[in-house]
Amino acid sequence: MALRAVFHFQHRQSIQRVSAASCGSSSMNAKTKGFLLLIITVLLSLFILSYVLSSDERLSSYYHSATERRTTNRKQPTSSFSGNLSRNVNTVVILWYNFPSYLKNFVQNFKRQKCQNEGVNCILSTDNSDLNRSSIVIFTHRTLPKTPPLKIASQVWVFNTLENKRFTVWPNSAWQNAFEWIMSYQRTVDISRPYGKIIRLDKSIERNYSEVFRQKKKFGVWMASHCPTPSRREKYIKELQKYIEIDTFGTCGKRKCGVHNPNMNECLRNFSRDYKFYFAFENSICTDYSTEKVFNLYAYNLSIIPVINGPPRASEYLPKETFLSTLDYTSPKSLAKKLKEIGSSERLYTQYLKEKDKYISLEQIEIFREAMCSTCEILNQLGGKKVSIKPKLKSVYGKGC
Repeated sequence: MALRAVFHFQHRQSIQRVSAASCGSSSMNAKTKGFLLLIITVLLSLFILSYVLSSDERLSSYYHSATERRTTNRKQPTSSFSGNLSRNVNTVVILWYNFPSYLKNFVQNFKRQKCQNEGVNCILSTDNSDLNRSSIVIFTHRTLPKTPPLKIASQVWVFNTLENKRFTVWPNSAWQNAFEWIMSYQRTVDISRPYGKIIRLDKSIERNYSEVFRQKKKFGVWMASHCPTPSRREKYIKELQKYIEIDTFGTCGKRKCGVHNPNMNECLRNFSRDYKFYFAFENSICTDYSTEKVFNLYAYNLSIIPVINGPPRASEYLPKETFLSTLDYTSPKSLAKKLKEIGSSERLYTQYLKEKDKYISLEQIEIFREAMCSTCEILNQLGGKKVSIKPKLKSVYGKGC
């Protein structure tokens, strides 16, 4: 409208000038026409430019609005650790790769009871998809894949086994130079996770020891599911039976006692009531290799005296005067003689029980939690320092097992 108004105004002015000049010269008319054409062209250009700019602003506004809507409505990816991370502490994520199902209860207990480590938030995952966000990756010897997954340079990989050297499934050559740490029952490895841990009670257990001794009508008991063994425990038991009475249970024995269970069961409870000695013989005599066979007798406060077949220096973690070891005697005959002496005397026998009742062993579920918290703490203390690779895993066991 503005363009047309200007045009008509200019047109009327031109007509008036033409009339007043009484049809002036042709050169003047040409100049006038050129001037009018220039004005019209400029005004038309300004109008078009104004329209284009206005359209661009509307299009831009629409585009940004649509983009915001799509961004808002899109489902954002969520981390499996959402809600667990803290900006005030260092977070260490442990992934247990190809997680063994028998540890399920251990993991659930760990998640219920957080680590008390200061300055570090310890998270445990059993989801293999968390590999790339994990600080530490634990591989168990029996669930190890044939080939290793892709490793991030900053990660620490841990080889886990609670078996001794002879019964561990060792990784193939594809895993060479893959592990920095070892988790094992041994006290000297990077992460120690023994089958038990003896602690002294604040107050000793109270029993009617005379009644306990009176109820024990049987002498010794041995229960095992694997034989023959490297330690030749079955032969030692057979030799002992020449001098003392020992009842044998399990696949290595003559009697059955319910379903095999490495933890507390009714069989073990009945043994502690009826028998004086429990032969907690291991399949191999290896440094620090004491399993639940002996630790359960402490963990569940069972009123029976353990007899072990090793390892050497077991008294460094088992309380003295609470057990007997075959390694302290020259022969099965000499051990049998000592067991007869103790078993026939209420004073001597209850003396062992009273000393044993001053202690208890942590259960494996508690030791698992301690090991995971310790793992986080060790890595946190390193402060990002590079951890050396262990080129030969078996060497940690030394020449023996």
